[in-house]
Amino acid sequence: MTPAQLTTHARTTNALAAAALGLAFLLRALGGSVVIITAGGLAAGLAHGLRIGEPARQAMRLLGAALVQVPATWTLAGIAMLLFGLLPRLTALAWAALVAFALLGQLGELLQLDDRVRNLSPFAHVPQALSQPLDVGPLLWLGALTSVLLSVGTVAFQRRDLREG
Repeated sequence: MTPAQLTTHARTTNALAAAALGLAFLLRALGGSVVIITAGGLAAGLAHGLRIGEPARQAMRLLGAALVQVPATWTLAGIAMLLFGLLPRLTALAWAALVAFALLGQLGELLQLDDRVRNLSPFAHVPQALSQPLDVGPLLWLGALTSVLLSVGTVAFQRRDLREG
């Protein structure tokens, strides 16, 4: 191999290794969010259930109510991945999205914001699992949106790293 070929091979190997590490990190982030949401739902259900004398039933009930938040949470991961892939210097804006979504959810009604503005948050589309029958439609749409965000971000990241150097 010539020195130029060795350099190209090394760069390609490094880029592919970085892509694999990025995918592993993404999978840990997605899985970690499920673990945290699961633990929170079970803990809230168990605490409430112990108070009213139905720990197992309430733990499962509130676990289900917590898990409907997963697609909206993953949408945030999709936004972060999209930013990381397309505009890596602006990846921190994913935190701004989290803050904006939290503010829309907590203060949107109080500030009498228009529904179109409040609906910018993926959490606005999560069904109220405890008070009504579960509507999976919004969860499927969030899942589809998240898939697109993650896919575009991942492809952009891989292409960016293969072109650099």
